[in-house]
Amino acid sequence: MKHAGLFFAALSILAADATAQDSAEAPLAILGARLVDTSGAESGDPVIVLVQDRIIQAVAGEIEIPSDARVINAEGKYLLPGLADMHNHLRSGTFVPGDKPAQILQQMLPWGITTVFDPAVHGSAYQLLRDEISKDPDSFPRVFLTNGLFTAPKGWGRGHEPLSASEARTMVQSMHASGSDAVKLMYDDMSWATTRPFAVLDPAIMAAIIDEAHRLGMKAFVHAPVLELAAEAVAAGVDCLLHGIISDPISPELIESMLEHGTCYMSTLTMFYTNAGYAAWADRLEEFDKYDRLDPAMLEAFRLPAVQGGTARLDNIAFAAQQLPVLRANLLRVANAGVPIVLGTDTGIPGVLPGIALQMELVMHVDAGLSSRQALDGATRNAAAMLDQASVFGSIAPGLAADILIVDANPLEDIRNIREIYRVIHAGRVYDPQLAR
Repeated sequence: MKHAGLFFAALSILAADATAQDSAEAPLAILGARLVDTSGAESGDPVIVLVQDRIIQAVAGEIEIPSDARVINAEGKYLLPGLADMHNHLRSGTFVPGDKPAQILQQMLPWGITTVFDPAVHGSAYQLLRDEISKDPDSFPRVFLTNGLFTAPKGWGRGHEPLSASEARTMVQSMHASGSDAVKLMYDDMSWATTRPFAVLDPAIMAAIIDEAHRLGMKAFVHAPVLELAAEAVAAGVDCLLHGIISDPISPELIESMLEHGTCYMSTLTMFYTNAGYAAWADRLEEFDKYDRLDPAMLEAFRLPAVQGGTARLDNIAFAAQQLPVLRANLLRVANAGVPIVLGTDTGIPGVLPGIALQMELVMHVDAGLSSRQALDGATRNAAAMLDQASVFGSIAPGLAADILIVDANPLEDIRNIREIYRVIHAGRVYDPQLAR
């Protein structure tokens, strides 16, 4: 069967969850949508996208469609790559204990998230999550995991606590042997959120972790929102800052160093903005949740007076809230300088909810002054490049994974249109967000 222009000789709208393996293995043709290619100019003429065996086979105005193909009529809609959340801890973001990481991971798909990076899965939970995903990997987003993290004794966070450079290198080797996709370092005294700063890794140990990771072909990422500490990590060759710098205006010297080292920058605005108060954040979530997918009782829990003041240990969140304009300005400054921007949310921090947080992160990047194109790049092609996966996902092109969003309105015209998801395609399966409400 051949399709030319917008006349459809045949049409079959897919079952919403498309979980049957025989259905998922059949060819898939998406007809009539306009391609939102964030590297290009404007959305062009309608195209056909042909998918076979989870891979995009062709993108063109006219394609021979196999007779057994499943067909999606996407006339008047827009196609863009599936989104990636590159800082997500697979927690619920509520105050209720008992998170189920595998379940939370699956909840990402109806929100348009087809790739997730969790930079710190601790202890036995790391292998348990790997094992759970391996039972049916196609039912989950593409996932990258880090086996724990590095911190100092009495430092922020829990994880590996090397006391020497040689011990640190041995720990990196063990992480590599476990299949960890990267290493993560905590290099932060948390002075932006507490009046009693935490201990920080010795700079020589920090540098040894990064060097050993690179020797083994692994990426090294750092939590370092304090300007001085971030500069030290970048000078040591870290591959990406996993939080925006909130302590001070970013310096021209650091920007130059990031460009020299190819360091990417992740702002995690959603996480930082919860410091302005959970009640205000709940109001913002409710306003953005156009299709009422969030539990009203959960939103009300964020408005309770008892949760507004932070914790006894993080007793300076008022300063963090005061610094939010600095955080936004730093994001815009590095983006305009050409530093690669990658989107992540730090989902699981109270108030940072699975799925919706990444959509809000896109909006907040645009509100900070980035273009819709820059923001979408950060959640697609730049996200793939962060882990050297640009040949696997992050764009809609032949040979790449068929991680595709079909949206009802163009997000380049208004980034809030990212909420208007019609279908999500991943691993040959098609998801209907309407069923996730």
